[in-house]
Amino acid sequence: MRQRESMDYKGDIFYIEKILSGEQNAFTCLVNRHKDHVYNLALRICGNSEDAEEVAQDAFVKAYRSLPQFKMKSSFATWLYRIAYNTSISHVRQRKKVPLSLDDFPADMADFVGINSNEEDAEEEYNSALVNFALQKISEEERGIIGLYYFEELNTEEIALITRISKSNVKVKLFRARQKMIEIIEKVKKKNLLYHEQFR
Repeated sequence: MRQRESMDYKGDIFYIEKILSGEQNAFTCLVNRHKDHVYNLALRICGNSEDAEEVAQDAFVKAYRSLPQFKMKSSFATWLYRIAYNTSISHVRQRKKVPLSLDDFPADMADFVGINSNEEDAEEEYNSALVNFALQKISEEERGIIGLYYFEELNTEEIALITRISKSNVKVKLFRARQKMIEIIEKVKKKNLLYHEQFR
């Protein structure tokens, strides 16, 4: 994980050893340290905050119960990410949501300009909304890999450890997921352009 150590945080292993020796309250320190990263990954894969919160809580419960099996030589962050990733994927597959269509993103730049004070902010929000929409159009596995690489800033080797996919396959899946998202975004922009041309 790309995160700065706070001055009073003594490292994951310190708290893990305390937990394993019977100090259960020390787990709170691990949760506080990693909760934002776990939630953000779950949010990218699940697509909404309600499911992401449920998945994040479930992931920490699983991590706590499995802590005796954690090998101290490896990274706790990577181990925790693996639990969060797998929990998120399973959650989405169980829900079996109806796939989004292009019509599910009817807004264009004009809509975002109306709720922002300037065009620069509107464009930024519009592009962000497009990216999030495209994310939800690709598979849950692809969303997870994209989230780990671009939003959590992990490298392909770290992602391979988390997903248990080979490093070369991670690169292939990243490339394909990016291409799919680019195509989706272009289709949405084209649809909105054609819509406005009808009323010129």
